[in-house]
Amino acid sequence: MHPSLLQRSLTVAVMASGIAGLPLPGGLSGQAPAVRVAGRAQIQYRLAGGDSSANFSGTGVTNGFEVRRLRIEASARLADNVTVSVMPSFEMGQIRMRDAWVRVELAPRLGLTLGQEKSPFQRYELTSSNSLPSIERGVRILGLTGREALNDVIVNNGYGSQDLGAFLDWTAPGNRIALKAGVSNGSRESAADVNNAKSFFARASATVVTNGAGQPALQVGASLAARDRAICQSVLGTGGCGAYYADSSKITTAVGLDLEWGGFRPGWHVIADFATGDNVPLPLRLNSGRNTANLRNSADSNLATFWGLHAVAAYRVVTRGADTRLVQMLEPALRLDYTDPDTDTPDDEGLLITPVLNLYFASTAVLRAGLDLYWYPGPGGDSRAAREFKISWQANF
Repeated sequence: MHPSLLQRSLTVAVMASGIAGLPLPGGLSGQAPAVRVAGRAQIQYRLAGGDSSANFSGTGVTNGFEVRRLRIEASARLADNVTVSVMPSFEMGQIRMRDAWVRVELAPRLGLTLGQEKSPFQRYELTSSNSLPSIERGVRILGLTGREALNDVIVNNGYGSQDLGAFLDWTAPGNRIALKAGVSNGSRESAADVNNAKSFFARASATVVTNGAGQPALQVGASLAARDRAICQSVLGTGGCGAYYADSSKITTAVGLDLEWGGFRPGWHVIADFATGDNVPLPLRLNSGRNTANLRNSADSNLATFWGLHAVAAYRVVTRGADTRLVQMLEPALRLDYTDPDTDTPDDEGLLITPVLNLYFASTAVLRAGLDLYWYPGPGGDSRAAREFKISWQANF
C-alpha cells in the first residue's frame, strides 16, 4: 500500500475507534459512552475458467490472491437512547466509508436513524459478510462480464446496499415483528444526490416459529423499494453521465419476499430470497461512480422486468475432541441462484450453483472453499459455462 494511503487509512481507523473521546452535550457529559470496536479481514484466492464467449474470453488474468474485505467498525452508545456507528473499509488499497449513521431511540422500540446504511431490501444482502456460507452474494468470476445473479441485479439497480437517508424502525414486544421504512438519496454509497427526487424503502419481518431455547427457527420478510433514476443531461462517451437534470427522474420499483430457517448455530440453516421488479438492462445503464443504472430519458423502453430466486442451505456440525482441536466446526453448504434479467427476452437467464465447505478453526476464524458454477445462454441459445474455485480465509475480531 502506498505510504500516504496507509497513513490516511490509519487516520480513519483511529478516528473510528476514538469515538469515545468526543465531547458530549452538557447534560450528558457525565455519561461514559459504551464503545465497541470490531473488524474483519477476508483474503481470497480465485481460479477461473469456462467456455469461450462474448461474456467470457478465457484470456487475461484468471487467478490470483486479493484482500476481499478489510473493515473496521466502531460503534458507541453515547446515551441510553443514542447510538452512532462508522465502518470504513480498506480492501486492495481503496478507502471507502460503508456505514456512517446515528440512531436516536424516540420511544421504547421506536428509533430514527440518519446517515449511511444498507437499504432494507433482500435478506441475504442484509446478512453480514462475516457469515456468508456461500462466500459471495452474487456471481463473481474473473473474466466474466455482462452477467448478473439476483443480488447483482438488486444492488446494481440501487435497490440494495448502502445509501444516505433517514429511516424509522419499530420492533414489537418480544421482538417477533420488526418494521423499517424511510427515504434516501438514491445515489447510493457516499454519493451526493444528483437530482431533487428521492427513493423510498420499506421492510417488514416476523419470527413465526421459535425453538425450545426461544431462538428464531422460522423468520419471514417482505421488502419494497422505489428507487428514483436520475435522467442524464450530458452523456459521456465512456457510458457515464457528466450532468443530470435536477428536476427530472423516473421511479422504478422492486418487491422481495424472503425466509430464514434455523440460524448461525449447529444444525440446518436456510436463507431464501425471491425478488421481482424493474431492471435497467446493462447496455442501457448510465453510471457515475457508485451511482448506477440511471437513464438517458424517461421512456419505458429503458426498463425490463426481472425476477430471481436465491437460496443457500447449510448444515453446521460441531466436531468432537479436546478444546484445542484444530477444526471446531464443519459446515457444508449449497447455494442456488436462478435469475432472469428480462422476462420479455428469451434465453437470457442465468443459473448459479455453488457447493462450499466451511471449516471453523474458531467461532470467528473460518476457511471457506467453494466452486461457483454458472450457466448462461450463448449464441443461438446454446448453453455456456463459467466457473471459479475460491478459497476464502477470514477472521472477525
